[in-house]
Amino acid sequence: MASERQDVDKEFEEWKEEHGKKYKSKEEEAKRKKIWLESRTRVIEHNKKYDSGESTYECGMNHMSDLEMHEVCCGGMRSCREEKNDS
Repeated sequence: MASERQDVDKEFEEWKEEHGKKYKSKEEEAKRKKIWLESRTRVIEHNKKYDSGESTYECGMNHMSDLEMHEVCCGGMRSCREEKNDS
């Protein structure tokens, strides 16, 4: 079990590096990792359906895998207010 957690921790670190992710605090990183883990679980579960022929497409993790749905809808901004304030 500890080895599996270490593997997932390493996967998260590699994903952060691949996508240039840096967080302002330990709390922010913990929040983003939780979201990332939820995304990862959804991807794994969906791809099981793909592998068994229950779905016609495969999913993967991407640069938005640590974002909440409303952040994804705002074009990847942490908040829609940030985008509006930058204008």
